[in-house]
Amino acid sequence: MSTQACQQLRSSLLDLHRGLVDLERGDYEKTHGPQSAGEFLQVMAFGDEMRWLEPLSRLITMLDEAIDGAADADETPLAVAQRARDLLSLDRDSAEDFKQRYARRFDQSPALVQAHTQVIAALKSVGTAAPR
Repeated sequence: MSTQACQQLRSSLLDLHRGLVDLERGDYEKTHGPQSAGEFLQVMAFGDEMRWLEPLSRLITMLDEAIDGAADADETPLAVAQRARDLLSLDRDSAEDFKQRYARRFDQSPALVQAHTQVIAALKSVGTAAPR
């Protein structure tokens, strides 16, 4: 897998994550009022309502480590890309919290659909099958 393909996957995953965080922040602020960047960072880091995003955050960290060569031998960029493909599969019947919430967010947000499409393109360029 080329360095450029890895970086494109990383960039697209970060954009997708940012889009999800923006959606979550909007909903959170509707309920709890406006939050400063620092306040919302605390919610992201410690709030149970944001814990569902952890699998994607962890995946991005794993990809960073694989790109830098700091990961275990089993965690190659291609292996992380395969995990991304599975995580973002839009399996609406999954019992996994992330997959359920991600599918709902996907159905609600054209911007998220666009970010998801970019991840699919990046996954194809690294040689993984695209999510459904």
